[in-house]
Amino acid sequence: MSLKKTGFKRIALFILTLNVSCIPAQYDITTETLLQEMLDRDALAKADKHPFKTLQASSYSRKAVSPDRPGWFDNADAKQYIGVETIDGRKERVLMDVEGPGVIVRFWSTWHAHYFSQGTLRFYFDHSETPQIEGRIDDLIAYNEHVGEPLSKRVSAFLEDGGIFAGNNLYFPLPFAKHCKVTYQQATEEVEDVLYYQINYRKYEAGTRVKTYQKDDWQSKEYKTLIARANTQLRQYPSDDWPDEMPRLNQKVKPGEAATIRMEGSKAIKKLSVKIGAEDLSQALRSAVISIEFDGKPTVWAPLGDFFGTGYKISPYQSRYSTVNTDGEMTTYFPMPFRRSAKLTLHNYGKEAVDLIKFDVHSTPWQWDEQSLYFHANWRLYADIETAEKKDVNYVSISGKGKYVGDVLTLFNNSYEWWGEGDEKIYVDEEKFPSHFGTGTEDYYGYAWCSVVDFYSPFIAQPIGDGNRSPGISVNSRWRILDVIPFERSLKFDIELWHWGNTRMDYAPTTFWYGTKEAKAEVMGDMEAVQLSVKHSDKFEGESLEVKEVTGGETLTQAFLSYEWSARNHLYWKGIKKEDTLKTVFYSEKDRKGKLDAVFTHAPEYITVDMYLNGQRIFENMDLYSDSLNLKKYTVDNGFIKKGNNTVLMIAKGANKQNPKADQLGFDYLKISE
Repeated sequence: MSLKKTGFKRIALFILTLNVSCIPAQYDITTETLLQEMLDRDALAKADKHPFKTLQASSYSRKAVSPDRPGWFDNADAKQYIGVETIDGRKERVLMDVEGPGVIVRFWSTWHAHYFSQGTLRFYFDHSETPQIEGRIDDLIAYNEHVGEPLSKRVSAFLEDGGIFAGNNLYFPLPFAKHCKVTYQQATEEVEDVLYYQINYRKYEAGTRVKTYQKDDWQSKEYKTLIARANTQLRQYPSDDWPDEMPRLNQKVKPGEAATIRMEGSKAIKKLSVKIGAEDLSQALRSAVISIEFDGKPTVWAPLGDFFGTGYKISPYQSRYSTVNTDGEMTTYFPMPFRRSAKLTLHNYGKEAVDLIKFDVHSTPWQWDEQSLYFHANWRLYADIETAEKKDVNYVSISGKGKYVGDVLTLFNNSYEWWGEGDEKIYVDEEKFPSHFGTGTEDYYGYAWCSVVDFYSPFIAQPIGDGNRSPGISVNSRWRILDVIPFERSLKFDIELWHWGNTRMDYAPTTFWYGTKEAKAEVMGDMEAVQLSVKHSDKFEGESLEVKEVTGGETLTQAFLSYEWSARNHLYWKGIKKEDTLKTVFYSEKDRKGKLDAVFTHAPEYITVDMYLNGQRIFENMDLYSDSLNLKKYTVDNGFIKKGNNTVLMIAKGANKQNPKADQLGFDYLKISE
């Protein structure tokens, strides 16, 4: 081949490449672009290229019409449908019916009993008369084999009366160009299904070109590759191999003092890690506050524990934007860009010194432009708030332009009653009626049925749920990725304080959002609130113990709302054989000495067991057999629980002669009366 001909072919190929690159993409929004956005952390810190509104369809009580009319706090949040249609002889209840272009970005649901999971869910796109997606609701939402975890995930499951109760979540995006209708068909019409649902979806501006999900797309080779990559990357975190210098501090911060890191240039913080030590670590997690200024604008002010999603107890978990390790290191991966400067400060508003063991900031260069947004985090505390009267409390009120990206709720419940029936009500750009009206606080956070079972995923977490049905602390978090809420002028997030009991509680939300330089929150900094003493329970619930090792059998939380277990749950160990062991760990904020009580369940299927606390045997040959279900208290006069982590070890000794097949154990709680 001559050089002349080769050169001609290269020129022709170059021209062809230019022409192809100049051809506009056929679609603005596809499943692929949405999954790419889900994996792009930096996208949070920028205004969206294709504007949209985020809305919600849910089964909230239709009696809620206006705050000044009866029914605003009505709790009939199940079986509320838009309508019922008869299609090919079957009765389909309509959950959602909206015009496009748009995309479903989150689908949460739960149902009253296990047999309701056999109902059929259908998705009709672009006015199609046949569904593009059809299947059992649990197969599609709870454990979708085509999507896999964590895009499809059941969380906080517990056993009650033979059924599995849980929150069921689908985060796989389902785009549609013209229209979307979602329906539900009961497995039988003889019994009315008690179905709760929340569907978050985007509605794009007219003219946005959206590629509609097609039947069996997620079974294609192309989509399987996209899904596998998404699930893998959602569990991963950025490397510590950053291109620029990493500022860090390690020092003691005395009461009333602060430690500060300053940064210059156009950069974005990509990873912020903090670890502290203190005589009273729980109080330090609340009284030590992180504040941040970007380009001279204060945007972040929150207690360390609340900011990192662990409250005032180190409770390990992993999510897309925040993690807490067992050694106490706390990290956030929210991108935080700035044009000229950043100032990060740890304030000690407590009465004791705080050891700042680690305060590391990782950053990369950032090209600031008109799309860039500032990161914000705001905290507030409703201390000793009364629960007798149902009321709306405010998470945050924002004026200006930005996007809402998540929140953490830390609370202390003083009651054995459930605190979280309250529905979220989110108003965007001065809406008269909220475009997000929920079905319960735990539903908003992705779980259900006031479950105490800890869980975490890239999108949601409950690292501790001790206070859900008993006195104690609970922490819930939700990180919004595709379900971010953009706002042009304002956003107000209210939620109902709807408690089963008449008590007082501490209720502290932390909110996360991005905004322009002019955007601001109504509340910014409350130095008196962070100095208040944090509250603790005097019980260590069995179901809240962290299971470290099981040599045989299976552990889970068993719940009966009608039974007299403390918090209506116990730690249930089944399938036990002689010499099997169960090792658990719990944390105490202080040394405790006094009469120690351990309460166990007795039943016909229950074994004999030894119990050890921190290596010392405190109960020997406890025979848990009984011909009926009941509770029994075992007591040691001189008990001791140490400050920090404590270990409980149980060793199976065998079955009672009256039931040689016994293979179960139930542990209710541990308590020291000082």
